Amino acid sequence: MKDKPMAIAGLSCVLLAAALAADTKEKPASPEATAIANQIADYVKAYNAGDAKALAQYFSDDAEYTDENGQLTEGRSDIQQLLTDTFSENKGATLEMQSDAVRPLGTDVFQERGVTRVTSPDGQKRSSSYTAIYTKRDGKWQISRLIESPIANPTPGDQLSQLAWMVGTWKDQGGEYSVETKADWARGNNFLTRNFKVSDGDDVVLEGWQIIGWDPIQKRIRSWIFDSDGGYGQGFWTRDGNRWLVKETRVSADGTESSAEQTLTYVDPDHCTFESANRTLNGDPQPNIAKVDIQRVKTP
Repeated sequence: MKDKPMAIAGLSCVLLAAALAADTKEKPASPEATAIANQIADYVKAYNAGDAKALAQYFSDDAEYTDENGQLTEGRSDIQQLLTDTFSENKGATLEMQSDAVRPLGTDVFQERGVTRVTSPDGQKRSSSYTAIYTKRDGKWQISRLIESPIANPTPGDQLSQLAWMVGTWKDQGGEYSVETKADWARGNNFLTRNFKVSDGDDVVLEGWQIIGWDPIQKRIRSWIFDSDGGYGQGFWTRDGNRWLVKETRVSADGTESSAEQTLTYVDPDHCTFESANRTLNGDPQPNIAKVDIQRVKTP
């Protein structure tokens, strides 16, 4: 069977999606949705252990599973074999999901819809959407039908959309120097460009340019920076909630090498903060830069 990592993603995340549905809906989950969600902990344990037999018990005897390639697997025993093969070929695969909703279709019948992403052991990521039908049999909720559908891989612009809040002009509040940055989308919305200017009073002491983009090889956001003195550098971005950690290295025009871990934190649409730690200059430790408040510059 083709693309088995995707198959296991759909099979495994359906129940996890139900568990999170109560958090994504404004009204409390129904008792039925809660009952479905209560099965999640043991299911996830079985998945992490690669226990195909335990996972198969969450499907009805006559369950039907259609993968994103349109291949149909019928019956719990065949689904268990599919899971066994998948775990054998993709040991250590992990998954993420986004649940849309759990809703009733009739007496003791519920539907679950959402999107999943599976990361294979070699780091490749693929996504699919799914629809699962649950039926209650002998007091247990079981999956009677599961259908996966392919979805397009996110574009570089989609990956960068989480930094869209940066677009605009920003200026720090206080400090020995004044730093102003202006960020905008490049044509095609696949890169963000940032111009920056460092001033001492009315005198501009340094200008520079930064390009932020999605690296399809390393599967992460990275940046390149160039300054008016002839220096250059690059950074790799990691997200932690509303914080971004940028591990950056630079080379000045005279060959001096420096590194730092910059933290950019989104506070609200008009406010963010910046701080810098673990700074080095030619390998020698340098003082940290304490948190600096940055405000959006309002345009008339």
